[in-house]
Amino acid sequence: MKKVAYFLLFFLLVSLTKVDRVEKKCNKILAKTFKEVSLKKSKLTISSKNKDEKWHEVSDKISKKKLGYLETTSAIGRFDKFDFMVLFNPDKSIKKVRVLIYREDHGGEIGNKRWLRQFEGKTLKDAKTLSRQINGISGATMSCNAITSEIKKSLITIQKVK
Repeated sequence: MKKVAYFLLFFLLVSLTKVDRVEKKCNKILAKTFKEVSLKKSKLTISSKNKDEKWHEVSDKISKKKLGYLETTSAIGRFDKFDFMVLFNPDKSIKKVRVLIYREDHGGEIGNKRWLRQFEGKTLKDAKTLSRQINGISGATMSCNAITSEIKKSLITIQKVK
């Protein structure tokens, strides 16, 4: 019985740590992106089937100026899921995409900033043909398709934000 309690406690701590890692990495990228700005993240309520999907409005604490929108979510590569973020400009175009945590042995090349730059500037108009506009990576086909598909959904979902 004691072993079961330890196992459950360990499992709980590990599951909470994952959320903290995603949040911590996301905050670090935001701080680099908006240098010398005091950031405020306000949680947005958007219904989703993906339990890992979280939306925030990002603004300057001091001037109250809206800097954009942030989505952290996950997608499934070949065997396991990976976490990533999409940062939107106030006009709802993509400002930046970053892979936060990649858990597989193969396909990690999708975390390459040069490859992820293909998504920058994309808008709802691009969503329909997004999979044809993004170049794939040999050996990471499933991960490329997964992140592209999720970003396409994000471009559609961001339009619900007022």
